[in-house]
Amino acid sequence: MIKKMTFVFAPFALALVLGACSDNEETTANEETAAPETEQAEGTEEAAPAESALELPEEDAIVAVVNGEEIQGKVYNSVARQFESTLASQGQDPSTEENLQLIEDEAMSVVIGNAVLLQDAKEKGHEADEAVVEERMEELKANFEDEEAMNEALAETGFTLEEMEEQLREQLVYESYMEEEIDSPEVSDEEVQAAYDQFAESSEEEAPAFEEMEPTIRQSLQEQKDQEATFARVEELREEAEIEVKL
Repeated sequence: MIKKMTFVFAPFALALVLGACSDNEETTANEETAAPETEQAEGTEEAAPAESALELPEEDAIVAVVNGEEIQGKVYNSVARQFESTLASQGQDPSTEENLQLIEDEAMSVVIGNAVLLQDAKEKGHEADEAVVEERMEELKANFEDEEAMNEALAETGFTLEEMEEQLREQLVYESYMEEEIDSPEVSDEEVQAAYDQFAESSEEEAPAFEEMEPTIRQSLQEQKDQEATFARVEELREEAEIEVKL
């Protein structure tokens, strides 16, 4: 099951665009390497992904209003599709009634959480460096063979290139906000040692040396603390916000 509100701000449409890029590359690679035998072709058909069971709103529908800011359906849809993919990658069936409700709840939570965080960030004066925005846009475009391939990927998400640029701009605002406004405690050496000991005791094979795993464990624990601090800030902002869910 998806962890409760796995809150990591990201340009949602951007993730889908890059996913489409990856899918196109994989399809091309498969076409180039596929053998002509009928048996292999049939295997490829069986591996095709199941059709989505999500009931998504129209792209231009208003799914929520947060402090007067209208959230469009295409923003919600991009988050919901990511949650659906996450469940599928974990070997779960996203089409069950329970999982469909979970996806709907979590997608709305993330959309609203992102909205209140960005609103607070902008109120506190956080801005994106336009030079960095331009640099990241060029990195985005470099993921595609040509402009036509990029436009096809954008068309699948319902977002325009201008909207993608705005999402990159919001990502930079969010990063600045997290660095300056979210204060999470540092991971102690004792916490790292305890996590390693727990892993070593539960591992069926001999665990790598503590010194080898220490940086990874520390980073993972710090990310957890940062996420918990972000959750707490989101809850504070949500309590103060005027939120109307229309979905």
